[in-house]
Amino acid sequence: MPEKYHVIGLMSGTSLDGLDIAFVEFILENGRWQYEILATDSVAYDSARKNELGRSIHLSELELAKLDTEYGQWLGKEVRKFIDANELRVDLIASHGHTVFHQPDRSITRQIGDGQSIADISGITTICDFRTLDVELGGQGAPLVPIGDKLLFSDYQACLNLGGIANISFDKNGERLAFDIGMANMPLNHFSRQLGFDFDKDGAIASGGQVNRDLLSALDNLNFYAQSPPKSLGVEWFIKEMLPLVNSYSIPTEDKLSTLVQHEAYQIARVISSIGGPGNIFVTG
Repeated sequence: MPEKYHVIGLMSGTSLDGLDIAFVEFILENGRWQYEILATDSVAYDSARKNELGRSIHLSELELAKLDTEYGQWLGKEVRKFIDANELRVDLIASHGHTVFHQPDRSITRQIGDGQSIADISGITTICDFRTLDVELGGQGAPLVPIGDKLLFSDYQACLNLGGIANISFDKNGERLAFDIGMANMPLNHFSRQLGFDFDKDGAIASGGQVNRDLLSALDNLNFYAQSPPKSLGVEWFIKEMLPLVNSYSIPTEDKLSTLVQHEAYQIARVISSIGGPGNIFVTG
């Protein structure tokens, strides 16, 4: 008989759009995993929640612990509403939480959204804290899902994710490799907000700007891109390395967005080319 699991996945990305919820059926049959997405929802963050999570990196230990619990309780309530609205039978919840710190070179990674609170409120067994063990063992703890990519999407040459950060996973010599390529939505959303928008819908703002060649060259020469994988990024890198560089150029915000898009596209294309692309690539985001 095939193994079958009904799982809810919860995800909050670094782009701070909101909480994504997916109810998925996983079936292991004849040694191969299959899946079907049965129900989904996306709960947009209001401005208070967005600001709360956005400034979490600056909180004291006590304040962060308080936010961890409060956010976990909110996640539990949202997933309970999702379960009730869709009349679901759920085996387990997998909650990534919201990343506050990610500094694997210092063996630090922290995702908030207390899993015990989710389990208590939802009444469902909850799995969480996916990154810590890998980081403690000397790994990067990111990207998060290369094994899932391999098990579910092995027909593709590579899996490319464009979230707050761009990352990729692919097979090489029978081994699954994965690493962060660079920034994606995080800087684009940051500068879109300066113009009064949560994000640059359809790239309309960036399309109206001009690429600044000096800034583009400076971005492409940031040290991260010269590092060999495995490697990963967090909001700290954006705040410390990329943001001051972009802000040092007195150019219109539209030009900054246009330049960032060009930069990100080039870095993604460079990595895809290095693994033998372009090919059959599964792109999500």
